[in-house]
Amino acid sequence: MGGSLLVTIAITLQALSNGLLSDHLSGAESVLLSFLAFGTSALVFGLATRFRASEDRQPLRGARLRLMLLLNVATAVTFLGFYWSLSVIPAPLASAVETGIGPLALACLLIRRSGGVRRLVEISLGALSLLLALLAGCRMASNGRVESPALLLGGVGIAAVAGCSAAGIAALSHRLGQLRVSPAQVTAHRFHLTYLLALAVLVSGSRPAGGWAGSSVAFIAAVAVLGAALPLYVLQIGMQRTAPLVVTLMASAVPGLTYLMASLVGRQGFDIVTFVLFNGSLGVAFLGPVLVRRLPRTAADVTRASGQAELRFREA
Repeated sequence: MGGSLLVTIAITLQALSNGLLSDHLSGAESVLLSFLAFGTSALVFGLATRFRASEDRQPLRGARLRLMLLLNVATAVTFLGFYWSLSVIPAPLASAVETGIGPLALACLLIRRSGGVRRLVEISLGALSLLLALLAGCRMASNGRVESPALLLGGVGIAAVAGCSAAGIAALSHRLGQLRVSPAQVTAHRFHLTYLLALAVLVSGSRPAGGWAGSSVAFIAAVAVLGAALPLYVLQIGMQRTAPLVVTLMASAVPGLTYLMASLVGRQGFDIVTFVLFNGSLGVAFLGPVLVRRLPRTAADVTRASGQAELRFREA
């Protein structure tokens, strides 16, 4: 199955789970969700890679180990930050800011390595994605969907940091794929810092004001496994087969899908203008990668691709 299709399936599942969580998640519950989702992923795929044939496992040392450590940090910042932002601002807004800033952050990072028309188009697409997200956020705030200006700024700020870090995840995952680290092996090791930090917060006494209700814990556990752990594995496979900018552009579809799901389940009042703004990101998500692929490659792009091919040949 193609990498782009896998990314599409994964982000759809994530959007559905985000819609279910909108306005229904406290700060403590977001930590529990992170611990269950990422602890489960690490356990299941750790066991899976342990029993795989030894030739399928690449030793995590040198460049692979450095990339995996960086991926652990990026993953912890992204998911702990994003799920916390879900507890203070509506899920569609959190998703819009996180996915909206990702393409712009990645394009700005890549322009330091090469310029040209291709990079300018990538930055323009990223800026358009972020602009749509901010306009939708302003619309939601004007409609009274956000109660506290301080929480709005805090939630948007943390979601933006998570989005920049998520762009780093796409780049690091693509690089690990080039180094022949399997998606199962990456999934087994990338969440260690995330679930350990979540566990530390839980042990320190983080809990909802009314205590833990059995129904809430069961709901969070179901979302953690089906709406986070499973899609993340599918996404990991897709990211390792797909260019990082293509992944971040496709992820721009998440806000519109999240908003629609939240509206369908009654977590979010429906507003046609907000919905149109969110779904403007769908054009960026699916037409953007097609446009970028058709642009002529610069000399620096060709040189970098040749260097990557030589590296893969040496490691073969």
